[in-house]
Formats: sequence, structure tokens, C-alpha cells
Amino acid sequence: MIHQVHKDWLDQRGNLSTTAETMGVSTVQRHGKNWLCIPYQLRGEIVNRKYRLTSEKEHQMDKGGKLCLWNAEALSGEPSEVIITEGEFDALAAMRCGFPNVVSVPNGAPSDEIEDPLSSNSLGFMWEHKAELETVKSFVLATDGDTRGRALGRALSAILGQERCKFIDYPEGCKDLNEVLVEKGPEAVTQLVSKAKPIPVVGLYSLKDFPAQQEVQAMRTGIPPLDDLLRIVLGTLTVFTGYSNMGKSTVLNTILAWCMIKNVRVCVASFETLPRPILENSLSSAIRGNNDHSPKEAEAMLDSHLKIISNALDDESEIDLDHYLGLLRIAVVRDGVKVVVLDPWNELEHKRRRDETETDYIGRAIRQLKAFAKRHNVALWVVAHPTKPQKGFLGEPSLYDISGSANWANKADYGVVYHRPDKTKNAGTISVVKVRMGLPGKCGKIPVKMNNQTGRIEHDPMSEL
Repeated sequence: MIHQVHKDWLDQRGNLSTTAETMGVSTVQRHGKNWLCIPYQLRGEIVNRKYRLTSEKEHQMDKGGKLCLWNAEALSGEPSEVIITEGEFDALAAMRCGFPNVVSVPNGAPSDEIEDPLSSNSLGFMWEHKAELETVKSFVLATDGDTRGRALGRALSAILGQERCKFIDYPEGCKDLNEVLVEKGPEAVTQLVSKAKPIPVVGLYSLKDFPAQQEVQAMRTGIPPLDDLLRIVLGTLTVFTGYSNMGKSTVLNTILAWCMIKNVRVCVASFETLPRPILENSLSSAIRGNNDHSPKEAEAMLDSHLKIISNALDDESEIDLDHYLGLLRIAVVRDGVKVVVLDPWNELEHKRRRDETETDYIGRAIRQLKAFAKRHNVALWVVAHPTKPQKGFLGEPSLYDISGSANWANKADYGVVYHRPDKTKNAGTISVVKVRMGLPGKCGKIPVKMNNQTGRIEHDPMSEL
């Protein structure tokens, strides 16, 4: 029997007294005070009791009592859906609103995140109901909406399986079902439970979870015959290959000069080319060869629009991928860099993890590079050399010939090859061999030559493909 004072207290929490009496809640005398007594039953037998003072928030349980879910009898009928709450009064609120298949954890939410819920002592009571819980099709995790409640929800979903769990998004000003009942009424509780959402699973989404595709941000390369085949696209990774000493740097310098002329800041990781005088002279020449910029204008443009990542000033400095991306992040965030060239890949200090193959390492590295490009919205170009051709072979390499891994071909957004079959002749080709679906451009090949007067790569109308 519930004392009238306790009935009034329960009814102030959403008219819960009648439901509480039905569930065996009663008033008992302990230590000279009246306590609400909430019995815990397991397979028809009382195994524990929780005692609650209403004049102050104090809880006690029977010494040596067994921990289990409150109202575990709800599991015996093999319900298709079960609500799990953080406290008995939230469970009573659910019952009051027409949801009899509800249980409560016995000891509230943990104070800290549970690292391994499956072996946690604080959630050991869940295994008392393993067989019954396995038959339930879905669970609504109505834990509190605070930090501890969300931690409990994550732990319960780890035990029960994310695929079977839903969560409740409480209205502003309410953190549990009992508060919703008091503040918003029974219909609000019914609606919340009925519209519980599936637990989000990283990597698994619905179409509506994705933002609408924004217009691709792209610009021309500064090599006119490439306009139909290739663009510089922010947020993408372009892999650029070709045999050594063919003139890949001249192609890149033409592109970088065009970017700077168009007021786009660039960053070059220069490991094979000395920043001064070689890189400086090459870029200056390419800038001056476009629209007749003066030497002073080219110098000012290089000073304001170019950042260089190099260990030339410290020969003992080793730049690995993480160090490189750290320097690059500063250039992007602080200096506004939008186009990035890493030339060449093999000159980075490569640190594979223990037992990591070269293929696995390169796959991981490419994922890091692509993630950086997307996160910071930059166009990232990587020069990666192919393996040396057999003696006498004059054919064009492919992305699959790049040293180390086919990941270069499989994971790139764009793939570009520069080739000169005869180094003694000023004639070559630029081949766009990969364009990821949805990006501007198409595969194709153009003949090009070096303009020695301007220091730029240009279309070669006299060559035949």
C-alpha cells in the first residue's frame, strides 16, 4: 500500500500512483522514515528492492540483493519491441502512456564512458536476461538526454546490437520520459516513443543523410588544349606520373603559374628541385610567358602566392607524411593555399607500421591525402614515379606502373600521364587516363611541346598522336 504523501508525490510526476500500485510499489518504514519501495522480480521471485525517499533524492537497495532489470516480466511474453529506461519512474511514465513492455536498469547511468560494455561489471545484470533479450526484435533506448544517459545508451546498444536499437530525441527542456509526461502530457510521450530513431551507424546512411551536391569548384589548367579533358578541382586528389627527366615539372610549373596569375595561392613540396634558383626561375619564366608579365610582377607574385615545403635548409630534417600534412595544414589555414603539389612522392620519408605491407601503407597514405583535400577543400596533386622501363621500351607508362601499389590507379580522382618517347625531341603527350565519375573532364590525349621562349607547355599542332 502506498502512503497518501507518496501518492501525492507520484501524481505530481504525471499521475503515476495508480500505475505504481499496480506494479507493487508500496510505502515501507526504514530507519524511522517512510520510503517508497520498488520490488525487483526475477522469474516470479522478488530478488531485490529499491528504496526511495521523496523528501530528498536518496536511494538504497537490499543488502546482497540481486541486480536485474526492473519489470523483467515484460520480457517473458516475447514482445517485438521493448523500451529500456534509466530509472523506474521513467518506466512508470511509459506504462502510464500505454507502453507495458518497458524495463529499467537498476542502478542508473555510469559516471564515465564504459570502454568495454560486453565485459563491464556495471552492466553485468544484462546477462541475467540474455535468452529473453535475444528474442526481442527492437529496443527503444529511453535513457536520459544528458551526457551520462547518452553513455548508457551507447553501452546498451553495444550489448544489444546497434541494428536493433533506437533512441529518443527529447524536446528542449526535458531530459527523460517522466519530464516529458509532466511538461508535455501523455500524447507527447506516445509520439516520442513511436517516432524513436534508429541508432546512427558510422558508414551506413540513408540518402537524405547526405548534403545536396554543391557545384564543383574548378578552374582551367592554363594549358588550353587540356580544357576539355582536365580541370583543377578543389577537394580532389590528382596523381601525375611519367618517367624521370621527361619534363613533368615544366607541365606543373605551367599549371602553377596559371593559378598564381588567377590569384590562387599554391604550395609546392620541393624535394628534387632546389627552391632557388631552379624552382624560382622556372615559375618566374612561366608567369612572364603568360600575358607579358614583367620580371618584377613575377617576383611579387611568387612572393605573395607561393609557399614551399622543403628540407633544403635543414638536410637532417626528415619530412614524413604526417609532418608534411601538418605543414600543409598551416599553409592552407594561415596562408589561404588552394592548389598543392607534392613533387615527388618517393622523396617523402615513408614510415610503415609494423607488419604493414607497402601496398597497405600506400593505400592508407592515399586515404589520408584524399581526406585532407576534402576537409580543407584544396586541389592536391601528387607526382609519383613509375618503375623504370625495360631497356628499349618507349611506350607510355600507366598509373598501374607507379612504384608500390595499384592504389594509385584505383583511388585517384584524376590520373594524368606526361610522356616523351624521345628525350632528344621537343614533343610529348599529356594523357588524362582517369576521371572519377561526377567530376568535370574526360579521358583523352593531347600532343604538347615546350615553348623555350615562355617556359610553358603548349599545344603542339605539328605532332601526330
